[in-house]
Amino acid sequence: MILILIFFTFYSCKKQDPVNKNPAVNSKNHDKANLFRGEKLSDSAFYYYSIAKDEYLLNNDSVKAAQASINMAIIQCDNGDYFGSIETSLEADTLLVNKNDSISKGFLAANYNNLAIASTKLRNFDHAENFYKLALKFVTHPENKYVYYNNIGDVLIMRGDFKNALRNLEVALQVKDSINYARALNNWAYAKHFSDNTFNPVPYYHKALKIRLKDGNRHGLNSSYINLCDYYADKDPAVSLQFAKQMKQAAVEANSTPDVLEAIKRIIILDKNNYLDNFQTYNTLSAEIQLKSSKAKNQFALIRYGVEKSKAENSILKVEKLESQKKLMYLAMIAAGLIITMITVIMSSKKRRKRLQQEKDLEVKKTELKYSKKVHDVVANGIYQLMTKLENNLEISRDETLDDLEYVYDRSRNISYEGIEVHDSPEIFSEKIRKLIGYFNTHNVQTVIAGNDPSIWEGVSHIKKGEVYQILRELLVNMKKHSHADRVTLRFERMEDRITVAYRDTGIGIKKETIFKNGMRNVESRIVNLQGVIIFDTETEKGLKIDFSFSGL
Repeated sequence: MILILIFFTFYSCKKQDPVNKNPAVNSKNHDKANLFRGEKLSDSAFYYYSIAKDEYLLNNDSVKAAQASINMAIIQCDNGDYFGSIETSLEADTLLVNKNDSISKGFLAANYNNLAIASTKLRNFDHAENFYKLALKFVTHPENKYVYYNNIGDVLIMRGDFKNALRNLEVALQVKDSINYARALNNWAYAKHFSDNTFNPVPYYHKALKIRLKDGNRHGLNSSYINLCDYYADKDPAVSLQFAKQMKQAAVEANSTPDVLEAIKRIIILDKNNYLDNFQTYNTLSAEIQLKSSKAKNQFALIRYGVEKSKAENSILKVEKLESQKKLMYLAMIAAGLIITMITVIMSSKKRRKRLQQEKDLEVKKTELKYSKKVHDVVANGIYQLMTKLENNLEISRDETLDDLEYVYDRSRNISYEGIEVHDSPEIFSEKIRKLIGYFNTHNVQTVIAGNDPSIWEGVSHIKKGEVYQILRELLVNMKKHSHADRVTLRFERMEDRITVAYRDTGIGIKKETIFKNGMRNVESRIVNLQGVIIFDTETEKGLKIDFSFSGL
């Protein structure tokens, strides 16, 4: 239920278009911004809208300045900078002084619609509902009225108020545009289903889907597929899985990573046979979205800063030309002082917000990477090691195999709080390393180990031994999977308190651009945990050489 509501925040609201594109009254920079936006170059469009806004303000045209600001706010919202979008929209609202003017009304409706969408994305549903109602108050186009009623109904669905949602959606169904009608119909059937458990929404879901397929509305397809997927989830999992896969395909064609993520989230649950592959794909996409979201939150602030910097530089040039006039020089100095003070205050505030957000994003990313690495180490590498052991040691008993499987099961079940410590004595740990390397010794691959004496591991903490074990297993698993090596050599050496491990194989090596991906990235992060140093010496078709060292204390 919660996943469905979150999905609605992305697709049930009307896509926002540039506000009032009229070449007869727009500045040249405004027209440039509209062209860039049409080509989906949002950063360039934002830059020229910002310049156009300043030009309008210099000409005392607050209405056109508000128009440019609204387009800036919409771009920010479309790119995930929701707080920045709200800030820009509120600035535009202050510029629209005459709220009874017909042109201002159209801008106000678009601006409140943007505020509502941004508030919905931030899950401030009360604010979103109020802003949609304000948009209705200033609506000038009859068709837009039905779109706003649909959006109000959508917000009420997310709040769980299905009764009032139906009232608004029944009005929204009067819309003539087929795309907006399909959106309203899909939402209405959803609200009706959850307000009346005897109601069958499937025919209406399919009707909306048919309209969207006919109109080529790829983003709308995902809303239909997700409703059908979730409806059949507990009734017919096979049918539900089929709709999830259709949703994923539509999302890929629409180049919408968040949609792909939503589809995979359901496929993970429904397709248990490919759980690990789907889970890994989900983690990778999630990290990409996190990174994109972080970039979106910063890029528009930097563009604004660039515009302000350019304005400040132009002001300095003008002041230099007026140096001969004493009064103007004093006025310019005072003005420059005020500008610098304002910029300093604004930038300090923005930097602080940016720093806090980056710290928060970094902490979330660290947590996700932590559990992703645990799943990789405990489940994937653990199972692969067991497979290798069974493949190369046919005499292993059934009980020993079951014990190994039970060990992997116990660690994966407790993965949320499990550590990586290895509580072994130096002698036992040395033997454990020997056995690990022995599992990968086959008639095709010869493994050689040197220097793995118990004295090497004396005084080494349990945590460091655990990290070393995981690093060696990662290297050996990658060797078996990818390198095609016929010989692997591991040499251990201890000089005073410094332990050095040298890995060599005769495989195909690793390209430089792929060194820190997947398993190799885990190796590098574990070396960092050891506060050690790692050196890659790789040339394709000449094997792989890796040396890493760390303190044994």
